[in-house]
Amino acid sequence: MADYEFPPDLLEAQRAYWATDTRVQEVIDALPSSQEILNGAMTDEQRAELAEVREARLRALETLNRHPWWRDVDDRYTAQKALRQAAGE
Repeated sequence: MADYEFPPDLLEAQRAYWATDTRVQEVIDALPSSQEILNGAMTDEQRAELAEVREARLRALETLNRHPWWRDVDDRYTAQKALRQAAGE
């Protein structure tokens, strides 16, 4: 794998994305079952919380993917793998 020097804010953006993704999963795991949701068991508060954490995850992903460091990368796939490893995956 190629050697990359990642700026600290890019490493933090990767970690922030993981944190928001984990939070989305926690909210999903706390929801009623799919069948119960179909039967109306999901509250407005649960819907709002899920929408909020999904929006936060999207913002974190946009921050990560729009970082200026990516402009000069020839092989983004390899660089992304290296970033995940460097950020502590």
